[in-house]
Amino acid sequence: MKVQTHKILTIIINFFGCMGLLCAGLAAQDSPAVSTGVQETSVSAETSSDKTSKSTKTAQTTTGGYEFKSSIEVGYRFRDLDGNENKFRSDLNYKAGARLFDSTFLATAADSDRKPFDTLLIMGSGWNADRNGYARVNVEKVGWYKLNSTVRRFQYFNSLLNFAKNQHTRNTDHNIGDFDLTILPQNEAVSFRFGYSFDRNSGPQMVTYDFSRDEFPVNSEYRTNADDLRFGVDLKVLGFDISFTEGYRRFRERTTFSIDTLQLGNNPNPNASISTLSRDLPSWGHTNYHQFLIHRNFDKRVDFTGRLVYSDTNSEFSFLQRLTGRDRFGNRIILDEVNGSGDADRPNIFGDFGLTLFASDKFRISNTFGFQAYRISGGGDYFEMVNSTTSGGVPLPLGLEGEFIHRFTNYRRFINTIEGDYDVNRFFSFYLGYRFTDREVTLNRFDLDTITQGSSRSSDTASNKTHSLLAGFKARPIPRKWTIYFDIDHGQADNAFTRIANYDFTQMRIRNRIEPTDEFSFNFSFELKNNDNPSRPDAAVPQELGAKSRSRIFSSSFSWTPNNEVTLNGGYVNNRLTSEADIRFPRFGPVNLGLSRYLLRSNYGYFDGWFRPHERVSFFGAYRISKDTGSGDMFSTTPAVIEGNYPIDFQSPEFRLIFKINDSIDWNVGYQYYNFNEKFENNQDYRAHLPYISLRFYFGGAKDR
Repeated sequence: MKVQTHKILTIIINFFGCMGLLCAGLAAQDSPAVSTGVQETSVSAETSSDKTSKSTKTAQTTTGGYEFKSSIEVGYRFRDLDGNENKFRSDLNYKAGARLFDSTFLATAADSDRKPFDTLLIMGSGWNADRNGYARVNVEKVGWYKLNSTVRRFQYFNSLLNFAKNQHTRNTDHNIGDFDLTILPQNEAVSFRFGYSFDRNSGPQMVTYDFSRDEFPVNSEYRTNADDLRFGVDLKVLGFDISFTEGYRRFRERTTFSIDTLQLGNNPNPNASISTLSRDLPSWGHTNYHQFLIHRNFDKRVDFTGRLVYSDTNSEFSFLQRLTGRDRFGNRIILDEVNGSGDADRPNIFGDFGLTLFASDKFRISNTFGFQAYRISGGGDYFEMVNSTTSGGVPLPLGLEGEFIHRFTNYRRFINTIEGDYDVNRFFSFYLGYRFTDREVTLNRFDLDTITQGSSRSSDTASNKTHSLLAGFKARPIPRKWTIYFDIDHGQADNAFTRIANYDFTQMRIRNRIEPTDEFSFNFSFELKNNDNPSRPDAAVPQELGAKSRSRIFSSSFSWTPNNEVTLNGGYVNNRLTSEADIRFPRFGPVNLGLSRYLLRSNYGYFDGWFRPHERVSFFGAYRISKDTGSGDMFSTTPAVIEGNYPIDFQSPEFRLIFKINDSIDWNVGYQYYNFNEKFENNQDYRAHLPYISLRFYFGGAKDR
């Protein structure tokens, strides 16, 4: 049931009254006599989902030779939503209910002798409540071991009317974990590393299936998982820093697809239909990888670093699909069954080596050489049998189709970058560089029709070279007050998987940082990106395959901290993108030349501030607005131009009040509002009110927070 705004406010007022009585009673009690201390860490203000105030403080006490600092924030988030819930959940996915917003526990040994650990840090936020949450545990014994572990959870929801008729949806839980243990972490001679990571993603989804010139929505259960084991050793030998890493990764996907009720498809004049469909497409595999790193500095005159990585991935899959229904001619499909399987192997080697020569205190020359080579070899087979009758029940000939295919890709690339840096003086420095790449790709294909035994082969080899110029400078017109950074990268880049002409690109960025006073600073920058992807020079009609994009980004921001009680931040970003690609499409018979264009005209601004008007009261407020005007007046009505844009207006103000009840309790009240509007007739607009209340407890009775 939707909760009305006035009801939410009534609940908040009643809750405040009860909490006020409770806190007044707690404040009247004497705090226990403990050894106290204070830890304050300034953090930047974030959204209300993070529930972060200007200063995060934890209580501290000493027990058993350890100093303990801990805090926990618990509360309740309300939600009043007016508009499209699926769009709101696809964007934000906040729900109403009780929350453990975040918690922190830190134990530090006062005397590390005979203690199992020196520090223990446990942190958590939003676990199993908000759209994402994490839990973190770090333990360290200086000189002996260091353990870092993090588990994250993402609740992903996507259901949009303006994408594939809302027939591509997903509602999954994605869990990721990383555990890393280092033995002898501070030992320069040798240290050992052990690690484990997992990745689990599962949940219902909907996709579409093309059958007999129609499209049908299909229910699916998405399931993937992966596990990663690794071992490494770091050495110091004859002045060289050397690192080895050995790893093994296992992955598996077990997604299933099904239709269990009659589906007529999306065609407005349907003939085809699907009565039942089941598809199992499991895939699995593993990767072995090996990494070698080396570094050495020779008397601060020459610096050498190198990296070599080798991996070998093997994957397999099987395929089984059964379908019943009717085809576009009205024939009854008693059973359409497809079986298949396949595998692939991909050994890959990658390396880069860099050498920097410090010719003088002002002049440096560096050269980096890299290479990559991989081979993809694999194939598969499938067999399809169709048992069908006419609409009148007359049996049709059994349909048989089978094929075996094999593909082989061989790729290698060399890349070399040389760069010179010169410090003219402490006010100005610049650099110049040149990058060269040489690439070759070979593709082999073999196809065999297992029914007719007909076969075909083909082979193709393509090679190309690219050249790019790099330049930039750093200037300080006013030392310690104004700094300018400028970079430009112009030339060509290749595409690893597409045998078309090189990208002709230009990337340029200029950034300014100005600090008139120690309390006030602001930045503004401009970034330009041009990317042209012309057709192959040997194409019959080169201009019909070209593509290009133009991106212009202007951004600015400021920060003002006049004292310890006030902080103000703000900024603005303007992003203009025009992407165009030549296309060919049939229109009224002949094939015509057309243009596909996408326009982005995005404006984003924000402002936030933190104030502490009283030692017991703190306030955080923010306002954010994002607006994309799309094509605006530039919208084309020419039939040969297919234009895409996404004009939206998104605003989000928020505030948070923090009341210090006593030395052990903070009382928080906050509110965030989301207003989303589209310039389409999809009814996906929404307005969401998200007030929340919480109590933060500082265990240990810390004073002077």
